[in-house]
Amino acid sequence: MSLTSVDLQEIRTIFKEEIKPLKGEVEALRNDIKDIYDMISDLQKSGIHDKHFTKLTLEEQLLALNSKLLAAAKQAGITLPR
Repeated sequence: MSLTSVDLQEIRTIFKEEIKPLKGEVEALRNDIKDIYDMISDLQKSGIHDKHFTKLTLEEQLLALNSKLLAAAKQAGITLPR
């Protein structure tokens, strides 16, 4: 059994209308996930676990974390819920 030219045209149409747009969405998701991992990595490297941080009161630690989270969200271009 071989494909006819009509079959091939239908396959091309399906590819253009359904598969190709998905490729762009998958790429966008991949980039978003990479950005999230980068933000997490930056937060972990930011010195949260240093000796100075552990000497802060719990309130001061939470304020510092909140500040870093807001800065990361701003950098990522997202608005966090209040």
